[in-house]
Amino acid sequence: MRLNVRFAGSGGQGVILASVLLSKAYGLGENYNIAQTQSYGPEARGGACKAEVVISDKEIDYMKVNKADVFVALNQVGYDKYIDTVKDDAVVLINSTLVESDRPNVYRIQATQRAEDMGKPFVVNIIALGALTRLMPKVHYPAVEEEIKNNFNASIAAVNLDAYKMGYDIMDEDLKNLGYKTGFGESRQW
Repeated sequence: MRLNVRFAGSGGQGVILASVLLSKAYGLGENYNIAQTQSYGPEARGGACKAEVVISDKEIDYMKVNKADVFVALNQVGYDKYIDTVKDDAVVLINSTLVESDRPNVYRIQATQRAEDMGKPFVVNIIALGALTRLMPKVHYPAVEEEIKNNFNASIAAVNLDAYKMGYDIMDEDLKNLGYKTGFGESRQW
């Protein structure tokens, strides 16, 4: 089993942090083999940014993602740049506040709008991570929650835990309305 995940957005949106938290949750919390890579433009904040996570129950011999099984786009530029590098049956999650897509079967969460409503615009990535956790197979809510607790001091962790729960709960409700258990559907083997 190998699962290729790609996050895309701009510097300052927390793309890399979201991928690191997901990596740690799968690697430390769920005991899978993990490879995490990242790249970003020289301007850092505001420039193009992507991060990739490879999750496997076997040794990982190639740590890059050619075709993504899971794609998370936090802005339109990232979506446009990488949407052609995802598999036809990929799970695609977009920050629908900033991203438009005419692709069928795209999961949407208004991460930027929800973060602004909280008065915490810096939690866009964590809201998206919560939604993604609900879509992903074989990662449990507490594993990601624990990594959030471990990676932030208590006052910042509390805000991020609220954002994470919000994203998870919104996607949970959406999946129930669609009649799905995960974003991978019932027939997909992983």
